[in-house]
Amino acid sequence: MDKDYKVIDNAKGHTTGYHKNVFFRSDGLKKQVTAIKWFFLTVVEMIVGSELLESFIITGSVPPYGTNIKDDSHKYGKESHLTNHIPAGFFTNLLKTQIIELLYYKFHWHYLILDQVGEPQIDDKKKVIDCTRTRFRAKKDLFYQYIALRRVYDLSWVVFNLAIDLIVFFITTDLELVLISAISVEAIRRILRV
Repeated sequence: MDKDYKVIDNAKGHTTGYHKNVFFRSDGLKKQVTAIKWFFLTVVEMIVGSELLESFIITGSVPPYGTNIKDDSHKYGKESHLTNHIPAGFFTNLLKTQIIELLYYKFHWHYLILDQVGEPQIDDKKKVIDCTRTRFRAKKDLFYQYIALRRVYDLSWVVFNLAIDLIVFFITTDLELVLISAISVEAIRRILRV
């Protein structure tokens, strides 16, 4: 074989970005979640999204327990309640209620990453979806989405940091304060993982 052959792959791949997917509701979710709630869920997602993805990867590598083995178990991660998909931490404990809603509305209904095992109890009078007796498992064949989602989270933090830096610069025109603000935003991002 000669050297330097051109390598091609004409199969259809996943080329669309996930920014629209992260920031905008699907038509089906517009009936279930208001724009204001979606905004707050997205802010929570920017804070804890990467950690949730890591949790799905870890539970995806664990074989199911003997009592939970199903015919399709090899396609999914370990079945667990939504609460158990949340990594322990100071801020994740503070935001636990919001993270449960994030997991249900965005990761289950919107991204389709989490698959439910059993049906939640829906109380229309109280406007509550009780997932206490419902377990969820991550779909292994959708793990490729994690890189794109993580890139959206990282880019969002960069844009947020730049916006704060520009505001500080236009208010003060002091480069030292801009540098301090950039370091502070990055420090806050890292502290939120505690």
